[in-house]
Amino acid sequence: MKINKLTLLTEILLLSVFIALAARLVINKTVSAANIEKPKVAIVIDDFGNNSAGTEEMLDLPIKFTGAVMPFMPYTEKEMNMLAEKGKELILHQPMEAHTGKRSWLGETPILSSMSIAEVKETFTKNSDQLSKATGFNNHMGSLITEDKDKMTAILEIAKGKNWFYVDSVTTSKSVAGDTAKELGIPTVKRDVFLDSTQDKNKIKENLMKTIKIAKEKGSALAIGHVGAEGGKVTAAAIKEVVDEAGNEVEFVFASELAK
Repeated sequence: MKINKLTLLTEILLLSVFIALAARLVINKTVSAANIEKPKVAIVIDDFGNNSAGTEEMLDLPIKFTGAVMPFMPYTEKEMNMLAEKGKELILHQPMEAHTGKRSWLGETPILSSMSIAEVKETFTKNSDQLSKATGFNNHMGSLITEDKDKMTAILEIAKGKNWFYVDSVTTSKSVAGDTAKELGIPTVKRDVFLDSTQDKNKIKENLMKTIKIAKEKGSALAIGHVGAEGGKVTAAAIKEVVDEAGNEVEFVFASELAK
């Protein structure tokens, strides 16, 4: 009889140890799964500052995004404040001369190829000072200027003094802007995908899913969309639908979180 009790106690003890080990294994697996970082996706929305179509819809998106605001436009300061109030990140959308395109597309205070370095510095300082809540900048158009190392160096040195980061929109494959920023020790990130320049919602969704795919492959990705005629309400609707359908597959972050 004593032997049976001893056997029973041994079995109970072994069972208790087994249950404890199994519970620990489940906990460890749960903790490990929780610690796995999701791929990161940053979306920059260009062309704020003009009360453009889609502005309100973009501001209501339930994710982090970075709003790029053009300087000295009718609604520059109002939309800068609106972005800040909505908890979005905001940057200066600095107009720069391109190889093609109309001068009128650049607004009132662009950086032009005809400018001296002193004029470039003066213009960028004026624009960056107006965007008092900005923490970085990207280029509006600018295929000509972002290929010019001297002018980009002048611009980026001012940005460095403000502790800003830089998003290279990569409007030209010959851009030296991102590499110049890195040489100066400025956090920078390059655009991977343009979302819109179309009113085809399915195409925009396809482009955002492409961004998510890139993020899964390399850990992060950055896409650029627009308010106004380049995208606007359609882009906002497309982003919202993708967030609803596949948003849990990635983490949406500010552009600054990808800048290295």
